[in-house]
Amino acid sequence: MRVRALLVLCLLLVPAGCGAGDREGAVGGAPLLTPDEAQDRDGVVAVQGFLWARPGDNSFRLCEAALESFPPQCGEPAIELTGVDVTTIAGVDFSQNVFWADGIRARGDLADGVLTVEAIELGAHDPATGLSFRILVPVELSPGSSDFVALVTNSSAVPVGLRFTNGQSADVTLSDVETGAQVYQWSAGRGFDDAIRETTIEPGETLRFPLLETEIDLEPGAYDLVGVFSGSPSPGTIRGRAVLR
Repeated sequence: MRVRALLVLCLLLVPAGCGAGDREGAVGGAPLLTPDEAQDRDGVVAVQGFLWARPGDNSFRLCEAALESFPPQCGEPAIELTGVDVTTIAGVDFSQNVFWADGIRARGDLADGVLTVEAIELGAHDPATGLSFRILVPVELSPGSSDFVALVTNSSAVPVGLRFTNGQSADVTLSDVETGAQVYQWSAGRGFDDAIRETTIEPGETLRFPLLETEIDLEPGAYDLVGVFSGSPSPGTIRGRAVLR
């Protein structure tokens, strides 16, 4: 059975629309919290912390800190996670049946201290410019829940000018895990305005670029994902994995 995964994104052809990016400090429209701040919260949130998981015990947690040991342990306070496959998250380390990764941002519905994960952010950071490039990747690409959203954040103390040579702001490709063959590219077959665009991202500001797609027609399974920011300067390339159910 083939899966047609619906995505939400902006064609970035009209400057008055979403071509310049939506400006927000939250993650995908949700408030960004630490595990400590999330303790008494409910609803749709984004939480950033130290990911710690021991699948054998069905234990998946996002922790306030990592305790020094090997493998590292979860430093309280922490929130429980459900609905996430840690083996598909880029940058995860593994030893002695424990998975862990630092600086993970998970977005989803939080209730009674348990976060039902809808999306995991993959990211790249350029310390020279202070720019970070992140992509919100749904835990599962499926009809109605497969939005890719590119976000660029300026963590420096000074404004940074961004320059785009056309109407495209970002791109996502998917490749076969075993062969490496590219099977999907968002920009393929699309037309973009040739006009040069320039904008300034202020200190602490985040620009949000949804990527609109009619459908992705691929077999269910895991695919290697590459995300590229089309502006200059570029914070780097994102590499991770997406799963189609």
